[in-house]
Amino acid sequence: MKALLYICILLLLRPAFANMAPLKTQIDILVQENPIVTNLAQAIDGYAKDLATRRNQAKDGYSLFGKERELGFIWQNKLTCSTCRYVTDWFDDIIVFKPFRYTFEKGISLLCTAFVDYRVCSGAVEAMAEVILPQLASGIFGPEYGCSRMLGFCSDPNFKTLDPQDYIDRVLSDKPEIISDNDYINKKYEMISQDPKERKTVSILHITDVHLDFDYTEGMNAKCNEPLCCREINGPPKHPENAAGKYGDYNCDLPPIVAEMMIEYVKELPDQPDFIFWTGDNIAHDIWNQSSHKNAEYTIQMTNWLQKHYADIPVFTTPGNHEFYPVNVMTFDEVDPLFEMLGGVWRNWLDDQAYESFINYGFYSMPLKGIAEDWNGFRVMVLNTGVCNNMNWYLLTQLNDPLQHLEWIEDTLRQAEENNEKVYIISHVFPGGADCLYEWSVRYRAIVERYQHVILHHFVGHDHVEFFNIITDTKNQDDIGMMQAPGGVTTFTDDNPAFKIYEIDYETGLPVRGHKHFFNITEANLGNPRWQYDFEQTEEYAMADLSPRSFRDLTERFLTEEGTATKYFKNKYTRSDTLGKGDCETEKCKKEMACKTGNFIHFEERDCLGEKRIDYIHDFTDSLFETMFDPWVIAQ
Repeated sequence: MKALLYICILLLLRPAFANMAPLKTQIDILVQENPIVTNLAQAIDGYAKDLATRRNQAKDGYSLFGKERELGFIWQNKLTCSTCRYVTDWFDDIIVFKPFRYTFEKGISLLCTAFVDYRVCSGAVEAMAEVILPQLASGIFGPEYGCSRMLGFCSDPNFKTLDPQDYIDRVLSDKPEIISDNDYINKKYEMISQDPKERKTVSILHITDVHLDFDYTEGMNAKCNEPLCCREINGPPKHPENAAGKYGDYNCDLPPIVAEMMIEYVKELPDQPDFIFWTGDNIAHDIWNQSSHKNAEYTIQMTNWLQKHYADIPVFTTPGNHEFYPVNVMTFDEVDPLFEMLGGVWRNWLDDQAYESFINYGFYSMPLKGIAEDWNGFRVMVLNTGVCNNMNWYLLTQLNDPLQHLEWIEDTLRQAEENNEKVYIISHVFPGGADCLYEWSVRYRAIVERYQHVILHHFVGHDHVEFFNIITDTKNQDDIGMMQAPGGVTTFTDDNPAFKIYEIDYETGLPVRGHKHFFNITEANLGNPRWQYDFEQTEEYAMADLSPRSFRDLTERFLTEEGTATKYFKNKYTRSDTLGKGDCETEKCKKEMACKTGNFIHFEERDCLGEKRIDYIHDFTDSLFETMFDPWVIAQ
């Protein structure tokens, strides 16, 4: 029973405290050091070793447990089926019964105080339990899925595993000859470099993860016993050095004054951006004290600032996982209220078709217009990666392609191909990453390989740090595209605020230079508050250009060239005074930088590092979620 309660804490708190690495570390330590939980994790880990085999067996409709394959009628018959459905119905009624849920929430909240303050625990657990318990009841613990797919007592419905390779083969079946060598983007960069004349450019401003905190209060305790500090409720610190500075603290979210200074700073730059990509997460991390309307207020404020100061600049934006209430969880059975609220606020930025798509599904595409009359043939696709976020509990009842998002992506890119358009893709949670489920990511990569001559670049956020990922083909051999994040504007998780401005080749639409700007909060709190220029990417890393080939050369130089991995490591955290002060000269650190940047799919990154893809001992929560949400199935 104690082990079960620990697992409940893990399930409830890991999604609740998204992006809070210290808590995840505490959870992993709990799993590794508590004998009860360790033994349970080892048992699950052992069971997971033959998961691939059991999933292959389930492709033809057999259950994951597989006993009906061994025992036949003795296991799967009307009596065992009806008994299983009766028990699961009874169990489901209990876990959604309000008195049970109330007792459950209070018990978990009390146990949670081993990590953080009870007030934080109570608010987070209550918000999450409201979603998790009903989804478990109607999902993997439900009578249909549980008794048929999981245990195999029932033959109806028959759940068949969907093999991602079948999807990949279908998507690539009509791959054009022009991209048969998977080198289309690299050749375009070669063409640019060989042009003797000076080439005209336009510019993109990319900002992400602002995480404003309207309650940030200078002088309050920045080292409190809560995931987010620097607020009036935290009180003044016992030691003066722990007081929140006027311009921010590494344990806290962003004071509004710094965001306003950023907007003013960009306005004063000699070269103004031609359009803006804004990739979400505008809300403070106090997820235990939020509501849908409170969360919307943060995005409304940022929208008002942008519309006031950049009224004539097109803005393309998407919500982050923190815009949702509760955090991460987006419903699929009905229109999510967040989309309706934000759709009204962003109406001036969206055309009619994009507006209708966004308020119904959270994704949209629009042509890029307004820069110049002759600059056309370019489009922006805005993804809703809530459909692959491994902390979205509504995915428990989505058996495959939630919202038919992959279908929409493929259809939109096919139409762009027919219209001879080129496409920029933006999202918050980034495809292929640890927080985007594997089954969705590998299918998405197949689409990217098929339309590599249409897709120009991926612009993403979510991790708060500056990073790049080389997008490889479905065999993880050829480099076909690029994905980049500029670094978050928030100071939370030990970063200095940052954003990027990309110069875009006017003819091809490809990024040719990346200019990073930042705000040093240590200097600011010492009396020198200013946003300032940091570096240009190709100059900083001695790169020929921003092609996949040049980035691959950079990842290889992380391993062989003294100081290059350290430079990237420091820039990743924008040289903060905590995470960004060290170096990256050990073989382990250099390999980690190379593997993280050189692999698009998280599991392939783990392969590169020599780690197990599913590891309940050292990465319990992510492994558990990947197992719970995948693979995709179809009910026959």
